Amino acid sequence: MLVSESNITLPLEDVYILDCGIFYFFENLIISEIKEGILFNWEVAKDVIEIAESHYGKGTKVAYISNRVHNYSLVPQDWLKYFKARDSISAFGVVSYSRQERSNILIEKLFFKSKIRKFFSLEKAVDWAIEMQKEHLKKKTNV
Repeated sequence: MLVSESNITLPLEDVYILDCGIFYFFENLIISEIKEGILFNWEVAKDVIEIAESHYGKGTKVAYISNRVHNYSLVPQDWLKYFKARDSISAFGVVSYSRQERSNILIEKLFFKSKIRKFFSLEKAVDWAIEMQKEHLKKKTNV
């Protein structure tokens, strides 16, 4: 299900349409929909990181949901570069619609130091991301 077809009721802050896909920015939550056939690598991720830092402010932790409505390729080793360089994701959710995509998530978990949670429903992923962000902010204020 595309974000545009969903029942997400969160206020949408901005939408960024890039060559690689569409990125929906909510309060402390990004949902991506990568285009069919894209190779999502470090070079592509850097553009998204820059936009997120500009939008939310550098150092702000956000939840990220990869809404995998299209088939595309990931370079898992490049995610390691991203997470070493930028520790800015508080929660990472993947909404999967195919069996192969579910297998790919297992590989990604090897490279992401935080928890990746997989979902079969965009709405459930959003609910989870909101809760994870609340927990993150609660921990941050208790430190």
